[in-house]
Amino acid sequence: MSPTAPFFYPSPSEAALKLHYIGKSIQDVEAPALIIDAAVVRRNCRLMLEATDALGLSFRAHVKTHKTTQLSKLQVGEDAKSVKLVASTVSEIENLLPWLLECKADGKDVNILYGLPVTPSSIARLAVVARTLGECSVGVFVDHPDHVKFLEAVDASTWPGHIPVWINIDVGYHREGIPAQSAQLADIAYTLTSAKRTHLAGMYTHMGHSYGVSSPEEALKSLSHELEGLEEGAIEFLKITGAHKTRSANAEKVCLSIGATPTATSVQNLLEDTEGAKQYRAMIEKVNQSFAVELHAGVYPVMDMQQLATRARPSQSPSSPTKSLLSFSDLGMRTLVEVASLYPKRTEKPEALIAAGSIVLGREPCKSYPGWGVVSPWPLQDGPHYDPDGSRTGWIVGRISQEHGVLTWEGPQEQMRPLELGQKLLVWPNHACIAGVNFGWYLVVDSDKPDPETIRDIWLRWRGW
Repeated sequence: MSPTAPFFYPSPSEAALKLHYIGKSIQDVEAPALIIDAAVVRRNCRLMLEATDALGLSFRAHVKTHKTTQLSKLQVGEDAKSVKLVASTVSEIENLLPWLLECKADGKDVNILYGLPVTPSSIARLAVVARTLGECSVGVFVDHPDHVKFLEAVDASTWPGHIPVWINIDVGYHREGIPAQSAQLADIAYTLTSAKRTHLAGMYTHMGHSYGVSSPEEALKSLSHELEGLEEGAIEFLKITGAHKTRSANAEKVCLSIGATPTATSVQNLLEDTEGAKQYRAMIEKVNQSFAVELHAGVYPVMDMQQLATRARPSQSPSSPTKSLLSFSDLGMRTLVEVASLYPKRTEKPEALIAAGSIVLGREPCKSYPGWGVVSPWPLQDGPHYDPDGSRTGWIVGRISQEHGVLTWEGPQEQMRPLELGQKLLVWPNHACIAGVNFGWYLVVDSDKPDPETIRDIWLRWRGW
């Protein structure tokens, strides 16, 4: 048996970290550090589960953004009868295994997907998890007939029973996957027709280009395009194999898994009683009669500046004006940084240096503003800050290099928030998935508690591939 990721990438002592951090104030810890607000995360996870349940859809949580067991549990929900997950690395799956075994012992159905077209070198480690969790608990992605061929060659003693495969369909993002009408899909279908070890479990697509939307209406149009494209792929596949003629009325439905956080969260708009919402609900219900539609998403528990820029939901619920849906208050991840120097006269606008560059914040831009992070009003709970949809006045991370981040003041200088050398700041990053990569753990606070500045928990972040 080959060693697993926890062997090659051991985590630090959780007990030692808790002894060091818990009870301290954010202000008193060394920067840079990554702060997660458990209250915001709980709310975002609950909204997703409530929406999918109300629409009769299942939900598959992607764990790649946070890479923690604690947040995976929140994504699934405490009372869930099934645990559906997708992961981007074998390491994520291996690190989840102890909890997944607990879920199995509690009688829950466990199903996890390895979220890239499967490679031969990953088979041995995935097979260990499959043997441990049981048949059909681990699914793999295919988008080439050779994937099926080498899965068919896997020895039954290595990976017992059938291997569920999910076909990646490309609906325009052009990352992984193949178009519904492609000859390559037909080749996969013919290969699976004669397969003995593998069987079709579902079709999967990632609407990554939905990050470019700018309104709930655009997000829902992307969702419908995604669902239509995946349904087309499934129908073409079933026609080629003839399965549509031989499937019994009691046969398990082929699953259609759609999503990316903008399109997945946009379904929360469908809970409103509007004509547009009714039309989209009817479309989903129609597809759900022939297939089992599920949503998947990953960054939605913590959100980030990129997600804010999509405006995939209104900032407040039209039916419940006090209920926040997509605003700065729904961003659950912030990066603690420290001011390293000040340059009030270096350029035409005041600047400051923080000891946090691309290896802390990432280099991904955001379409709504010219920067790599927005400085929050903290330590104030609420206050003026740069808002791409509002005043556009405040500090942003305007330039970035490996270890250095340059803050630039945007807006009238007479309104400038003064900074001091050594001052701690909290920054909302552009892309939460990237902002967490170089941190071994998260410092967890809870804004539902009396003191939202106090560190209440440590969540270890998995490492490796």
